[in-house]
Amino acid sequence: MDDKDTIRDMLNCLLGLDHDHEIIDLDYEFEKPIDVFMPEDDSARLDVWVTTKDHRYFNIEMQNRSHPFFLDRLQLYNSYQTLRGKYEYNRSTYFKLMDEKERKVHFYELPETVSIWLCNFQILKSKDIFKDTWAVYSEDEVHHSDSTHRALPIFSKNRYIVIDLPNFKRIRKSISSREDYWLKLLSQGPLEVPESKDPIFRDALNRLRVSRISPELLKALEEHMFDKHADEAIEAEIWLKGREQGLEQGRDNRNVEMALDMLADDEPVEKIVKYSRLSEDKVLELKQSLAKNALK
Repeated sequence: MDDKDTIRDMLNCLLGLDHDHEIIDLDYEFEKPIDVFMPEDDSARLDVWVTTKDHRYFNIEMQNRSHPFFLDRLQLYNSYQTLRGKYEYNRSTYFKLMDEKERKVHFYELPETVSIWLCNFQILKSKDIFKDTWAVYSEDEVHHSDSTHRALPIFSKNRYIVIDLPNFKRIRKSISSREDYWLKLLSQGPLEVPESKDPIFRDALNRLRVSRISPELLKALEEHMFDKHADEAIEAEIWLKGREQGLEQGRDNRNVEMALDMLADDEPVEKIVKYSRLSEDKVLELKQSLAKNALK
């Protein structure tokens, strides 16, 4: 990924840009810190931050697994991206060269921002697609859309492109486009794609061959691949679920003990249901079990 032509070509493919709208030149930065206040003032980072010469801003995230509040994370990163894009746009030479009246007109203008999420886990509901675009739509427009009238985003400058790599691997058995080549290379590695005479593909393949990477760089890559916040969220969720299951089991046991005591005192079933919070079927099952034990 660490190459301007590689990122430019991949973005043009993933965005489906035609010749008139394709990205010509860009700057990029890996592991860009989110330099605004975060919960508990703890830092997070964007995998790849891309700025084009025509003032478009892209964030590329590669995720190996889901975690609690994953969709919230998409929104959080996109919010930062929007603010950062606006900040950089207003500081650009293009904006500063506007005369005073033009700058006033463009005071609230946002540049185009796109969040691209390459997910190595099932994220799309449909099994029939591997790429989807998420944007802001009118609920009424969507409700009244049909084959002749398709709902369009009410704001097209800000959107998400979400790629489901497991779906891609299942759907695309062969490479039929540049986009296919990039996604197969990213999701399955250099051994799963054919050699290419295309200089961009050839150089990307050479960079991805691990045998060419120094041990020091491999160690650095390994550290960057570790997502501290995601791992902590997953571990904490597992712990909380285990605790809740234990608490529920404890409550169930206490409720059963209460019901058994009340049955031993010949309390009516309706009363036992009320106080033990067990279902009537469960209380009757316990009553039947007690009767069987008494006959032994």
